[in-house]
Amino acid sequence: MNVSIEVFLNIEGSLTRSGGSFEVKQSEYKKDPDLAVAIVAYQYIQNIVRETGYRETGIRKVIYEGNKDITELTKKIGRIPPQDDLPF
Repeated sequence: MNVSIEVFLNIEGSLTRSGGSFEVKQSEYKKDPDLAVAIVAYQYIQNIVRETGYRETGIRKVIYEGNKDITELTKKIGRIPPQDDLPF
């Protein structure tokens, strides 16, 4: 399913706004819509960070479907440590 996501970023003191329509797994959306969209938004922000040369980027606001604020949840995704699958 598609959702509309809008992100407001501070890239080294320059405020920017970007967004669009993004694909979200319907099964994940049914479980926890905010988390499913926040993950997609975080991935989108990481693409922007890569495209801007890894400049210092701060998340100011993240909304989807026009009014659902997931800013704090999106910020937390970057702080979740990757799962260690190593057997040793």
